[in-house]
Amino acid sequence: MDRTPISHRTTSFGFIELLVQHDGRPLVEFLHFDRDGRNHHHDEWEYCRVVNGGGIIQVGRERIAVEKDSVCRIPPNTDHWMEPDGMMEVLLTYLPKDV
Repeated sequence: MDRTPISHRTTSFGFIELLVQHDGRPLVEFLHFDRDGRNHHHDEWEYCRVVNGGGIIQVGRERIAVEKDSVCRIPPNTDHWMEPDGMMEVLLTYLPKDV
């Protein structure tokens, strides 16, 4: 995947690259997981596509096993996090909750 990030930052799970933003809010991000992510939620829909690796995406009470090319949809205001199986890279797209 060829990408030119707007910003890159190290996180507790690996790193995040902001790829597209609008009005100061992220629209598309690339995340690299070496370690488990943290529990969090967003006001928007989150569409997640696994581009490398795999693991588990916890969405509310559901544990979703994912691998390269898996896609999942996370509803607004739903607790979620990622648990890589070694390493996982995901492309996230955020859409307004009324879409």
